[in-house]
Amino acid sequence: MNQTLSRAGALVRQVKTYWCEPKPGSYMPFREVASYAGGGIGAYFVITVASTLIVSATNMIVGGAIGVAPTDMYVLYLIATLANIPLTAVRAQMVDNTRGKGGKYRPYLLTMGIPTALISIAYVWFPYERLNDWFPSVVFGRAGGYVVTCAVVLVFNLLLQFFFQFFNDAYTNLIHVLSPSTQERTDVLAVKSVVYSLAPSIMNIVTPLAAKYLANNNLYDIRVYRYCYPVFAVVGILLTIVVYANTQEKIVQAKTHTIQISFIDSFKEVAKNKYFWIIALAGWLGFLELAYQNILAWSYTYGHTCEGGTLALINTLNGNAALWGMLLAPFVIRKFGKKRTLVGMNAMNIVFILLMLVNMQNIWWLFFCIYLNSLVSAFEQITTPAIQADIRDYQQYRSGERIDGMFATVSTIGNLVTLLTSSVLPAVEKHFGVFEGNGYAQPFDILDIETGEPGLFYKMLTALILMAGLGALMNLIPFFFYDFTEKKQKSVIRVLKIRALFEDYANHALHDQQIVEAIELVEDAREKAQLEAKPLDKKVGRKQYRADRNYNEEIEISQFVCAELDKFETPLLRHQVAVCEAFVAGGLDSIRLTDLAAAYRDLAAARAKPKATEEEKAERAFDIEFCKKRIAAKKAFDKFYGDKTLFEEPSMEELTALFDREDAIDAQIFDAVQAQNAAQKAKQQTQVAMQKEIARRLQAEKKQVQKDQKALMDAFARFNRAAKPYNDARRLLRQRENYSRFDEIAALYETAKANTKQEETTE
Repeated sequence: MNQTLSRAGALVRQVKTYWCEPKPGSYMPFREVASYAGGGIGAYFVITVASTLIVSATNMIVGGAIGVAPTDMYVLYLIATLANIPLTAVRAQMVDNTRGKGGKYRPYLLTMGIPTALISIAYVWFPYERLNDWFPSVVFGRAGGYVVTCAVVLVFNLLLQFFFQFFNDAYTNLIHVLSPSTQERTDVLAVKSVVYSLAPSIMNIVTPLAAKYLANNNLYDIRVYRYCYPVFAVVGILLTIVVYANTQEKIVQAKTHTIQISFIDSFKEVAKNKYFWIIALAGWLGFLELAYQNILAWSYTYGHTCEGGTLALINTLNGNAALWGMLLAPFVIRKFGKKRTLVGMNAMNIVFILLMLVNMQNIWWLFFCIYLNSLVSAFEQITTPAIQADIRDYQQYRSGERIDGMFATVSTIGNLVTLLTSSVLPAVEKHFGVFEGNGYAQPFDILDIETGEPGLFYKMLTALILMAGLGALMNLIPFFFYDFTEKKQKSVIRVLKIRALFEDYANHALHDQQIVEAIELVEDAREKAQLEAKPLDKKVGRKQYRADRNYNEEIEISQFVCAELDKFETPLLRHQVAVCEAFVAGGLDSIRLTDLAAAYRDLAAARAKPKATEEEKAERAFDIEFCKKRIAAKKAFDKFYGDKTLFEEPSMEELTALFDREDAIDAQIFDAVQAQNAAQKAKQQTQVAMQKEIARRLQAEKKQVQKDQKALMDAFARFNRAAKPYNDARRLLRQRENYSRFDEIAALYETAKANTKQEETTE
């Protein structure tokens, strides 16, 4: 007892000490963690509301409450999913090219969250029940009111596909940039998941109770959602503001680095990321796993196994299972790693899903199995976002650019897969008689054990459970090929830090504290890389074994860092440097004067190069890729420039000035609005009118500045496509030059360290 109190007291003191500043070795202070997690309750109110309204093959609000037949719902889903593909590309470009103090994701918490909430409220409050009166005629052989209902649902879904998906990505992916530490991200994800799960838990309690008192236990009465969802949406937005106001993005990247990558190039880079494909494939193959997700609601609605209050209790208890899973996840991940955790939990998923077959008639047995399934599935709520963050670090290490939004765009390939796989469940439902015109008021009423077809309900449940078990097995298989371990991620982050520090030094943007960090990072790596690993023996005791393991890990990470620093001494990099030097020496004329026929001959020669050894394979691959870049660049040059337009790099200073001007205008608009509010309170109408006019002029100026920004960014996009091999070659040569300057930085070390100590003393 005393030990527990002591630990609790230590935690309280730690929270007080590091409330505003992160503790040593961490990146997020407790205030930021609390805001991200606590505000997440609001974010997930909005996310849960919107996600229940997005059309899918199994959406029971659209199918049961609004009355869209399963087959038609699949058609709507098909249209909305196809429409989302170009919208995803737009979102990716906006995220990856977002510039400003807000960061990549934070600005979209509000600009996309508020429209999502308003659309969701309008979605449930639309008067669908009046449409048959307003449109009594037959359209396309169907009742006019029903056709218009489908059209309205489609419009709302197209809107949600953009605004909701953007908002969901913004909050979910924000953790990727709040800390570069994979374990800290995992710990924060666990805290966030435990806290935000209150939102769906509250909704799972309130919704059945609302159904009991508003709709005689009918969970698929539209009135339930008309009264519940507006409250959830408004509270959600208010709490989301907390996240926006109290978080700060922290990307390991040079302060002077500006992303210069086109849409096509970023798409190609992500497509080369093997870890992305492993994670994506797991999701695509596991499409059947969620076939059981409506079983509890169906057992209540069509099996009449309990009342609304009992279902509310079951949903509450089921939410508690996820709580335990999310609390345990960081400890299990710390001990076994993400891969082994994922494999183990997915294997247990299969068992718990199939156990439902033992007694489907008892909702408490179904709850027991789903409770265990929810417990182990909760681990994936921690591991999947943590892995997604890790593979973005790996992407930055490979390509040199922080590409986040483009992952969602490449994932749209999965939407095409999903279009095919999502037709399976409606086909199964149709096989069991769930389709419009089956003789029942609503298609799913045929499942009712009292008024529907006898025995049909449990036959269908059996099929769904078997399908879910197969889906869980298919979801498990790809994870056996995932090998980006926590140690590899730490190594990558260490290298990214060194790259950023050297780049900032070359651009005269490295202050004293960073100089100290750069020198100590390199010297520490050089020293540890020469050490010999200790033999690992569990007999020495848990504490010593862990210390020895960490010691060996530091040696391997240091060797990885040294390999990065020394890479320009390898034969492969010497070859790459020689190719790049020759190309850059010709300036942009190397692209303008490219003979495509000769370039294709060079490509054929590169493909004919030997590939007997790993070194030969790597050199051949580089030459092939470089030839392809030259060909693509020449084609882009002919398209955008030709002989009429001056081929030169646009002005980054001009673009930066436009960004700074936009920031300044935003500050002025804020001041004008504040002054207007103050004048309104003081009833100074002349001052109110004046401040309105100032704000109007500023908004017009901001619109023009944004127009100029877009024109200049488009010019950059054209130039970067046409000059890609030149830019890439110049980047590699600059990195080699930066790494060669270590002695220059080392000479500044003592002075920088003294200055840093003096600053700390002054503070």
